[in-house]
Amino acid sequence: MRRRRTGLSSWWCRVIVVWCACIGARPVGAQVGSGDITGVLTDQSGAAVPGATVTVTNVATNRQRVVNSTGDGAYTAASLPPGEYRLEISLSGFTPIRRDGITVVTGQKTRVDFALSVGTVGEVVQVTSDASMLRSESASLGASVGNQQVVQLPLNGRTFITLATLAPGVALPPGSLLPRINGGRPRTNEYLFDGISVLQPEPGQVAFFPVIDAIQEFKIESNSPPAEFGRFNGGVVNLTTKSGANAFHGNAFEFFRNEALNARNAFQSANPVKPEYRRHQFGGTLGGPIVRDRTFFFVDYQGQRQSIARTVISTVPTALQRNGVFTEAIAAKVPVIYDPATTSGGTRTAFPGNSIPADRIDPIAASLLQRYPLPTSSGTANNFRRTAIEGDDQDQWDARIDHRFSAADQLFGRLSNFYDRFDPVTPLAEGSGVTTGTLGPQHTTSWAFASSYQHVFSPTVLNEMRFGDTRRGVDR
Repeated sequence: MRRRRTGLSSWWCRVIVVWCACIGARPVGAQVGSGDITGVLTDQSGAAVPGATVTVTNVATNRQRVVNSTGDGAYTAASLPPGEYRLEISLSGFTPIRRDGITVVTGQKTRVDFALSVGTVGEVVQVTSDASMLRSESASLGASVGNQQVVQLPLNGRTFITLATLAPGVALPPGSLLPRINGGRPRTNEYLFDGISVLQPEPGQVAFFPVIDAIQEFKIESNSPPAEFGRFNGGVVNLTTKSGANAFHGNAFEFFRNEALNARNAFQSANPVKPEYRRHQFGGTLGGPIVRDRTFFFVDYQGQRQSIARTVISTVPTALQRNGVFTEAIAAKVPVIYDPATTSGGTRTAFPGNSIPADRIDPIAASLLQRYPLPTSSGTANNFRRTAIEGDDQDQWDARIDHRFSAADQLFGRLSNFYDRFDPVTPLAEGSGVTTGTLGPQHTTSWAFASSYQHVFSPTVLNEMRFGDTRRGVDR
């Protein structure tokens, strides 16, 4: 069976313009996959300082955004990639101020106010500190999980979504891959990777989960999210991937599990050998400049090779039943086997000894019975246990490019691919039997593209367009 699903109904509907607006004095900037820095400039008397030049610099890439304070002293630098920033304030007649160590968080507006003092250009006031933890610019509630937490906390299977439970009001139901936010159903949350949705509304699945070493940070919007978020009934998982910087950074990793460290399965048949449990997850990341201060790249890869011995319990005919003898109790009761040839006239006659004569057994049924294995334990129900190897191999990668054409124009693009090969254990060795879940081999392929283009028309006018496409196909 081949089934294909895509995130949206048609190709053209996948063109998503998340934010296309002009930003004025007190803008409501889109925070999908980015963050804002805002504040008010005053003099020593508390009066507003208009016309000051505010230069916002990304420490890692030296990219700058220049904005001006308005008539009431307010300034805003919107749609900034998450990371560490430096702010420089200058205005004729006032002492220039430089403040380092400002952290921009995904989906969050950071407020940094300044009080300017009269002085000369030759003087510079330098401050090194982050912004206040108090967030007064938005009524939304949520929790951010940074790169250090994502990479350093132990994660079984290296899936970042487990860390969503660090946010208040978020729980991960047993057996579910997706969290429950504020009591909503797991399938009704929205998932935005670099501002582009990767959620399949039906059947409520996420196309792929990024390699955790490629995650810059993510935020759980759990209450009163801003207006730019939609199409959800629980909460929003807003994730940003890493980008390259002026310095080269990379890593390589391998994580493994082995049955030598496991306890024996209590339901396994009498065999002193522990069932196989082997998982290898390996890969690496690399990011850096293509052209310093202008073009950057970031790539990552993760592979998984997993083989686990699964014990499947099912029911097969007993040795007596295969010969037509039904003298064993089924569900605590011995059934009465009637001769179907004697049911005319409303009268039924039971087979003598509850046994079907050999010449009355249909040859097709007899041939079918030979395909069933003999029971491995006593009883007429759940009497067959089979242990076999279940394979689950995965390969995934991401490639991202960030480029600045000029101080006013910049863009980024990311392409991601995920491929999973899953071979479950069937109840019977020849591939059949009644079970739940996946009935046979399943191959899943996901592709995701995300991009953004920003143009600064003036220190108070910014336009951003996002374009993305998410596809997921399942072969069974």
